[in-house]
Amino acid sequence: MMKLEFDVSTSGRTILSQGAVQNLGLYLSEYNCRSIVVLMDTGIQASGIGDRIVNIITGSGLSCSTITDLAREPGVPDVDAVMEQVRAADPDCVVAVGGGSVLDVGKLCGVLTRTDKGILDLLDGEVVPEHTTFTIAIPTTAGTGSESTKNAIIAIPSRNSKGAVVNERLLPDLVILDPELTLSLPASISATTGMDALCHAMECYLSKKANTYSDLLALDAMTRIARSIRKAVNIGTDVEARSDMLLASYFAGMCITLSGTNAVHAMSYPLGVRYHIPHGQSNAMLLPYVMEYNLSAMPEKTQNIAACFGYDETNTEKTAETYLIKELHTLLQDVNIGTSLSAFGARYTDLEELVNSAFTNRRLMDNNPVALSEEQIGDIYLRLLGSQE
Repeated sequence: MMKLEFDVSTSGRTILSQGAVQNLGLYLSEYNCRSIVVLMDTGIQASGIGDRIVNIITGSGLSCSTITDLAREPGVPDVDAVMEQVRAADPDCVVAVGGGSVLDVGKLCGVLTRTDKGILDLLDGEVVPEHTTFTIAIPTTAGTGSESTKNAIIAIPSRNSKGAVVNERLLPDLVILDPELTLSLPASISATTGMDALCHAMECYLSKKANTYSDLLALDAMTRIARSIRKAVNIGTDVEARSDMLLASYFAGMCITLSGTNAVHAMSYPLGVRYHIPHGQSNAMLLPYVMEYNLSAMPEKTQNIAACFGYDETNTEKTAETYLIKELHTLLQDVNIGTSLSAFGARYTDLEELVNSAFTNRRLMDNNPVALSEEQIGDIYLRLLGSQE
């Protein structure tokens, strides 16, 4: 029986409602925020969502400036450049609007704005400063769950790796989950971010640190994703499916804070750094292959996950494990996610470096339900290198 204990940290306040972002000015006034910096990337600016957020803020009589050039996969130099701009503006509130990378930077602003520390200091283990700047996270994708985690993942180009700052001081003060902001997401981004959320929920459910609370959230998230991701990808204006995915992403993010991801993410990070593969894409590619190792070690939990995807042992001769692996491969096909590393420029000569990077990420690998050897990690990469579109 699982040990009945957990340690949960969450955002100060979370609001889920269609059209909730219209009340942003009201929330800012409620928390006595008067000088606001809005963070976004060029995609959000081009979509019109950024202008909508700014107009809501300024229409409420509040001062607002914007930073619109955030990198999609920010590295240390990107974060330092943003922090320089934020410190110059000296806001009492930072509103981060966008996907996981923007939200991660926004959360870092909460602790770095009023210090002279650089992001590399925190990545190298220095104490995370006090949370001094009010932060609001408004996700426009349903996948990363950054709005509900205490993590910020930042690339370190000089080391050809990614690092994580993990501390509850990063948690935002207010999260606004408005499914309307996800309706215009392209199908490809809906697919990769949705699969990212599925990876979070599934890895955390099978994690060595899994607990009663994380299991509850993970199962709910997986059920919502299983029934709604295809609709969200193929019928983007389906508000119910978008709401399902947004809440699933939030719950899966909470799972990261409660129990943590493992081998899929450990193997995904070097793919993002080396080939600039979108994070959700690389996670999705790896998921079925890593699960072939993980599911066999946890038959009872495998049965529960398979049930989220419609498995009924009384109506099939397949085992839950066989059913689920096939379902994951089918899902990737249905949402049009390719599984060939070669398509991104990966070569067999890169294998040793990829394996070493993944294997030495002990923060994640040690949380995997089974110990994966370097040979097994290499086998998974080889299968993706050998895949054909």
